Amino acid sequence: MSTAQDRPRSDEVLHGGAVVVWSGDLKTGTGSLRFEYGAGGELALLWPGSDGYGPGATTPEELTAAAHAACFTMTLAHTLARNGHSTKKITAAARATFGIAEHVRVIRRSQLDITVQADGLGESELAQAAELAGRYCPVSNTLRAGGVELDVTAHLAAPMPVSG
Repeated sequence: MSTAQDRPRSDEVLHGGAVVVWSGDLKTGTGSLRFEYGAGGELALLWPGSDGYGPGATTPEELTAAAHAACFTMTLAHTLARNGHSTKKITAAARATFGIAEHVRVIRRSQLDITVQADGLGESELAQAAELAGRYCPVSNTLRAGGVELDVTAHLAAPMPVSG
């Protein structure tokens, strides 16, 4: 159980980590990934285009997409809360695109399609909140600083029908 003294102060640097083990070369090798606090257990890790690539393993691109989606949705929830909106659910579909730029392999693009379910929230307020979240999300800032193209769309979830 976490106590107040276990939690970092707001001025402290937060850390997160993982352990990756890789065996073999790029095309035929395999690896595993385990997050520092054990979330998700051990995950198989493969390079896209390798002989064993397919369902059941993650890739650096998926991990980048997941990090961006996680960070952005939490930052958006915080931004909306500061503006007086309580969100019921934020869903982010994420995709990171790998490619070659100036003869170097890079993550070229990160796309987020965000759907927000919140009472009393309009499209223009959501657009403003998403703009702010994009400025304050550390992963967005890191990707942008690295020259990654960010494509973020945010929209409201369709209203739920009222049952009678």
